[in-house]
Amino acid sequence: MNILEMTEGELYKAGLEELIGQMGATYTEQFLKQCKPNDYDYTAERHKSLDDDPDIPTMVNQIRERKIAQEAEERIRTERIDAWRKGLLELTNIEICELGAKILTDKLGVPGSIAFWHHHFKQNEWAQSVNLPQQPVSDGDTDAILTQQKHAAESQD
Repeated sequence: MNILEMTEGELYKAGLEELIGQMGATYTEQFLKQCKPNDYDYTAERHKSLDDDPDIPTMVNQIRERKIAQEAEERIRTERIDAWRKGLLELTNIEICELGAKILTDKLGVPGSIAFWHHHFKQNEWAQSVNLPQQPVSDGDTDAILTQQKHAAESQD
C-alpha cells in the first residue's frame, strides 16, 4: 500500500478498516467521537512555560526522570491493552485515543493519518453528535463496512 498514491477517501477507508479490525466497531466509534477539533490556544500556555525555563543541569535531570517515567507508563499501557484484548478490562477514554492514534499511524504513517483526519473532519458536522462516520462523498461503502463489522462483532458476543 503506497499511501502517497491513495486518495483521502481511500486512506479514510483503510484507516477505518484497520481501526475496526483491531479495536472493534464500538471502540472505533468511541475513538472517532472523542477526536474532534477544539479551539484551545496552546501558544499562551507555551509562552508561560518558556518564561520558567530551568538551567541546563536541571533540564538534563528532568529529561532523564521523564524518560524513566515514560518507560514505566509504556509498560503499564502495554499490559492494559493486552488485558483488554483478552477481555479482562475496559479501556479508558485516553487509552482509546492513544490506541486509535497508534493504529492509524502504524497503518497509514503520519501523512496518511493527517489525510484520514482531514477527510473525517470535513465529512462530519461537529455541532451534532457523531454516531458513525457519515458516508464519505468519495467512498460510499465506508458506512457499509462499519455496519457490517459492527454486526459481526455483536453476533460474536
